[in-house]
Formats: sequence, structure tokens, C-alpha cells
Amino acid sequence: MITYEADASQYALLAIIGKGLREAATISAAQHIPTGQKVAVRRINLDSCPEDVTYVQKEILVTKQLRHENLLPYFCSFVYQNEVWAIMPLMTYGSARDIMYSHFSDGLPELAIGLILKDILAALDYVHKRGYIHRSMKASHILISSSGRALLSGMRYSCNVINNGKWQSVIHSFPPDSVTNLNWLSPELLEQNLMGYNAKSDVYSLGITACELANGIVPFAEMPPTQMLLEKLQGYHPRPLDARTYYDNDETQSQSHLGDAYRMRQFSDSFHIFTELCLQRDPNRRPTAAQLLRHLFIKQSKKSNIALQDILAMVTPISDHVTLPKEDGDKLSLENKFQDLTLSDPWNF
Repeated sequence: MITYEADASQYALLAIIGKGLREAATISAAQHIPTGQKVAVRRINLDSCPEDVTYVQKEILVTKQLRHENLLPYFCSFVYQNEVWAIMPLMTYGSARDIMYSHFSDGLPELAIGLILKDILAALDYVHKRGYIHRSMKASHILISSSGRALLSGMRYSCNVINNGKWQSVIHSFPPDSVTNLNWLSPELLEQNLMGYNAKSDVYSLGITACELANGIVPFAEMPPTQMLLEKLQGYHPRPLDARTYYDNDETQSQSHLGDAYRMRQFSDSFHIFTELCLQRDPNRRPTAAQLLRHLFIKQSKKSNIALQDILAMVTPISDHVTLPKEDGDKLSLENKFQDLTLSDPWNF
């Protein structure tokens, strides 16, 4: 087993592959110098971080507490100068959103969506059973490994439902810095009434993410926030767009260049039913993540002989963009020499 040291000099930064926290976080492909292993390094500049530093600390602590094959882990974390460094595995296919934007503009194939959601549901089920609500389920927080496994990230928005040893049935707090996440949030979370919300809000967000992956665009993308909220509270919910549903949906009429693609495809009944269940207005009518893992749509994906890597064959892994240096130069400045390798479709989470 490789030991990753909490020492910045042990990592050679190769290329910037993404940004986060409103440009305060930089994600780089890097080399672990003692072993030559490729990793990802996220550096958060504390001087320009838009969030309270306690949220950064919380994310690191939560990520270390939760261990699951479909959750993005941290190998180690430490402070270097004015930055917090987190060393992570390099997710060579980037995020599901970046794959979609660069190669599947009209949405991912149904089988790819099923394979991805199968892994993400396993992660959500684990998170929920350990007393956490994720609160930021979306395509950019789904990262794809070289083996075709989908991993969930974005735990900085999560909250713990266990308080003083007691499991709270509902939560009332609003996720911090969620302006960019509003389209995915459940109506009961946005409504902020006395009823509160629970882990079923993540199931709603999963349904929005399923539509995002299917349609190539996040639902409610062109709506003002107040109209989006009213639509959700009134029970309107988006659907995967195909020959049966496209003409019934006004949301993407301006996306006329996608219309032909929508009209020419047909999603399965099981996929439509799956998203319908996730997006029920009443959270009590939504299944749990554990129940959705047994849904026909997910079962069909498990039985497939086609792997996610086969579907993503046209996507060049990030690791193939980055060539490791032959000479051991300045270990912390190598990134500057490889700026031409910076990707046009960055790893965003």
C-alpha cells in the first residue's frame, strides 16, 4: 500500500485540470515523486476562499470519516504556506458533466447513465445510513475513474442528521454557498418551512441529475430562480427528453439544435419511471437510495455486458494528456512548464 506524505515537496504539479470554490481552489494533475504514481492535488488558497475556513475543515473531516468505493477519498491533507492541500486519486475521465459537455452534447446514452447512477446510488445509500445528507448531488460532482467507476464528491455541502447522539428526522438548515446548486435542490429544501427536509432531498437531486445526464443540459437552466421555485413547489418536474416527451416540454424549446436528437431517440419505460419516482413532489413518495438500487432500471444496467469505459472510448483520459517529466526539476514549479497541457474541459467539482 502506498503511503502519501503530508509534504508538498513530495508532489510534482503537472497541469491544472480544474477550478473550484469560485477560483479559490485549483485542482492539478500531479506525480507522487517517491512512487511515480499520478494523483490529483486540490489546493485551496485561504486568502481568497469565499467560504468560512471551517467549511474546508469540515469537508476534510467528513471525507476522512466516510470510506466507500464510490466516494472520492483523500489520501492525506495538510497546510502548505497559505494553502490547504488535499491529495486524491486522479479521476482520469474527469467529471460526468465534462464528459457530457465535450462529447455528448445531447446527453449520455441510457446505459451509461444507468452504470453511473448505480455507483452513485451505492455511495448515497452509504452516506445516508451514516447520518449524512449530501445536498449537492449533480453531474459535476460525479467523477469517473480509469476503471469506469463513478465516485461522488462535493461533501463540503453535506450535513449530519445526528445531534448529541440522536437521529434528527428532519433538517432545517440551508446549505452554505448554494447559489450554483439551486437547480438541483429539492422543493422542500428550497421552501425552508417548518416541515424541514431529510435524505429524500438527495433522491430528488439524483432525479434532476439523471435528467441532466440524459438531456445534456440541467433542468430549469433558463429560468429565473423564483420561477424555478414556483415550478418545483407546484409539482412540475422535468423528464428525460425523447420522442415521447420532447414536444410536451417547453423548457428546452430554445435549444432547437438539440430537438432533432431528442425526437430520434427513445428511452426505456424503466428509465422514465425511475426519474418519475425520484422527482415526486412529496418526499414521502420518493424511494430511498437503497430501494432505487433494486429498481429495474438499475438492475438492467448491472446485467449489461458493456462497461462504461467501452461507451467512453472516444474520451481521452486526463492521464493520457499529461506526460510525466523525465528529469527531476523544481518539484513545485513543474506545473508552470506544463501549462500547455491544461485541459479545455476541466475537472470541476
